[in-house]
Amino acid sequence: MKTCITIIFLMLLAPLSAQNDTIFFDKNWKISSKETAFYYRVKPLKVKTKDAVSYKIKNIDSLFVIKDYYLNNNQLQFQGYSSDHEAKYLIGKAEWFNIDGKIVDANNFNYREKKNTGFKIPESKLPIFYFDYKIANKSLLTGGIEFCLSCKMENKLLLGTGFGITNSYNGNYYGLPDIHLFYNKELLFIKTGSSHKNAYAIGGVTFLNVLDLGLGYSFPYSNEKMPVYKGFTTGITLRLAGESKNAYQKFNIIQ
Repeated sequence: MKTCITIIFLMLLAPLSAQNDTIFFDKNWKISSKETAFYYRVKPLKVKTKDAVSYKIKNIDSLFVIKDYYLNNNQLQFQGYSSDHEAKYLIGKAEWFNIDGKIVDANNFNYREKKNTGFKIPESKLPIFYFDYKIANKSLLTGGIEFCLSCKMENKLLLGTGFGITNSYNGNYYGLPDIHLFYNKELLFIKTGSSHKNAYAIGGVTFLNVLDLGLGYSFPYSNEKMPVYKGFTTGITLRLAGESKNAYQKFNIIQ
């Protein structure tokens, strides 16, 4: 007798529980009661992200399975995956259907794709650190960072900025900001740059873009004596790319 009562109780409770797990929406997709609803959504279940979209997403371990239906005929209206149970942030394949069950729209919200955020300079994820030592009419030690503008190409184009220290004729030290472009083709490179006091151009040889040895000339913007960096210039540059290893040239062994 107790078993029969339990079974009857569970049968009466099941529809009530299912109704509580169902969300009803009106024609404008606002939450409503069943009496005024046009759509409904069953309680979203969670699945592993990789099982849902076949790839892992950082910081998202699982996704909600979203399924919406037309109330009058229980026809599927939408199906897809979302990172939240309200389906505000869709991920992976999503499909929309009309009341007759035909697909009217589909999209793939693929989080592996890089989004275009507008103007973008560096291809390398992290900056490249460089240290540069030049000698003209005086010595100049410069340090700074570079960004790779063409890391996917065999020949590299780098944009750099830094700050240098040089001594003047009276023994004092002065600072010179630096901005430059570096381009190499195989073992050869050319670099042009400028500070607020001078412009320069240097060409020479590079070992895999790690170490540059160059010769060039520095042109002062004025003839003032302090501080002026001018004349024929020799220089050496050490480049530390870190995780931006695409800035380096590949070492090819000729057999």
